[in-house]
Amino acid sequence: MRLPDATRMRLPVRFLRGRWPAGLERRLARFFWDDPRVILDDSAPPSAFRTAMNAIQVGGTVKVTRADRHPDADALLLDNLDLTDAVVVDIGASDGSTSIDLIRRLPAFRSYVIADLFLTIEVLTARGRDFFYDTEGTCVLVCGPRCVAWPTRSALVRLLYAPLVAAAARRAGDRREVLLLNPTVRSLMATDPRVTHAVHDVFTPWPKPAPDVIKVANVLGPYFSDEAISRALQALLDGLAEGGHLLLVDNGRYTGLEPRAGLYRRTHGRFALVARTSTLPDINSLVEDVRSDELPSAS
Repeated sequence: MRLPDATRMRLPVRFLRGRWPAGLERRLARFFWDDPRVILDDSAPPSAFRTAMNAIQVGGTVKVTRADRHPDADALLLDNLDLTDAVVVDIGASDGSTSIDLIRRLPAFRSYVIADLFLTIEVLTARGRDFFYDTEGTCVLVCGPRCVAWPTRSALVRLLYAPLVAAAARRAGDRREVLLLNPTVRSLMATDPRVTHAVHDVFTPWPKPAPDVIKVANVLGPYFSDEAISRALQALLDGLAEGGHLLLVDNGRYTGLEPRAGLYRRTHGRFALVARTSTLPDINSLVEDVRSDELPSAS
């Protein structure tokens, strides 16, 4: 999810909850954050893990998610398709919370891939602080004893933290990789070989063999131009075989809005609407406009 609250901070440094006098925290509650290092704890409760993920900002996105976001959208799949033995790919799944919701409702599927462009982050502990690095090696978060800061969100914060980040960089060999999937998801993957994860960019077609269903939720939002969204939709179309389905969901993060989702079938090299919620996705017209140069296979 783009446009996180932290990007709107004039000074992206926040106090850590539980590390300051209680009276100060009550008076300045909006300036306090939960400790992001919860994601380093394999036994963390899923709700605490999801809250901690709000601080993780990689590739211009924030890993915001919550459980039970897409019941109406998922119902479009369950009510309209026979998903027995289906291969499902969930692109932009964040920490996998919504994937778990759908998996628990599926019949005996063949495989389910939880996919996201940013599934890992590297962490280095040095001098009593934890430094978080994105896939390009940039320090995106520093968590100390009493504060958390986002160096990439402010030139001033980047300057203030530069000595600490530079000192940590000299210990690059001590970094460890952390999988940004919540403990419930990791536990399920450990016990059910049908459920796996993969790094994937929505602007790239899913590699063959094509899945039966691709779900994309809250990825193709207003922060992309229509041209960029059309490129992503083209890649999604090219990643499906004739008869494959796309479940498109948008704006699941915001409360108080009607669910907006559409289920589309690839037919004759284009997307055809199969089912919808009461409100269509905002980009429905772009979905209907996309075409493939690949002709359907003769049967």
